[in-house]
Amino acid sequence: MSRTISAAALLLAFAALSPIGLAQSGADKAAAEKARAAKDAAIDAQIRSYRCVGADGKKYYGATRPAQCAGVTVEALSAQGTLLRRIPAPLSTEQRAAMQADAQKNAATEQAKREAEATARAQSRRDQALLQTYTSERDIETVRQRALADNQKARQDVERRIDALKKRQDELARQAAKHSKAGATPDSRFEQDVRELAHDLDLQQQQLTSREREAAAINARYDEEKRKYVELTRGAQKK
Repeated sequence: MSRTISAAALLLAFAALSPIGLAQSGADKAAAEKARAAKDAAIDAQIRSYRCVGADGKKYYGATRPAQCAGVTVEALSAQGTLLRRIPAPLSTEQRAAMQADAQKNAATEQAKREAEATARAQSRRDQALLQTYTSERDIETVRQRALADNQKARQDVERRIDALKKRQDELARQAAKHSKAGATPDSRFEQDVRELAHDLDLQQQQLTSREREAAAINARYDEEKRKYVELTRGAQKK
């Protein structure tokens, strides 16, 4: 009998066990928090006195925190004088500001690290896709020429429409000249045709400009893909 377990079986097993694992993890965390709280309560119950070294360098003791212990580290003691807990001095405004600045700096550093790792993973995926898409530099050039040919065909279609619109525009201009020579005023329909034609011509000119930019973008894209392909394949060959 084969011992090989299919990926689907593993996924099903993981799906079945994951909620249990998560529940156990949550229960363990709650139990640990409860244990810590119980331990802290037990220590607090044993505290009988406090001591500190005041700002004046003298030692002070008391069943409650002595007034002279304000602003310094205080030690909590048992009935036998055993140190049970050390209570840190409160932070000054400057210290809190410094800690916040450090925390923000660390958070920014961690965020930058995560972003760099995400960028590296994305680049790795793109590199793998590139190597799977092309088998040689010639393949890249073939795809480039195909894309440029499609772009050129689209540009020619736009140019033909522009030529037709310009011819129609010339025809309307001749008609307008005849009206003017005869002293007649063009009707509203004629004026609307002129405006619509100018609008259509402007749209087609924008389309032509867009196609020209697209051609430049195509070349830039495949230049970069070719550069990256050469970098990846020659680097692999050196290794």
